[in-house]
Amino acid sequence: MGLSTLAVVQSSARQLFPSLELDQVLAELLLERAQKNLIKYRTMAHQFEAKYNQDFETFRQVILRSEPAFEAEQDYFDWEMAVTGIADMEEEIGRLKDVIQLS
Repeated sequence: MGLSTLAVVQSSARQLFPSLELDQVLAELLLERAQKNLIKYRTMAHQFEAKYNQDFETFRQVILRSEPAFEAEQDYFDWEMAVTGIADMEEEIGRLKDVIQLS
């Protein structure tokens, strides 16, 4: 980040978050992004649950014991990504909330 870029970022941070230090602003913005990602992954998981009328673990067992059609196999990988994303984002949100509370 160049000096002028840093100056713009600092100025924007003061304007948008007047009561926070730059590191606190960054933590708040990262928390917001993690929460948005969590919503996205949960939405994906709910769509697959509705489509297959079962939870991921049940679907996973069916897929692993069969030779699934291409669409089901693709859905498995996408659903697995969503489930992993949910866990990752929940962990990230917890860490960021801890950082924010300590500030």
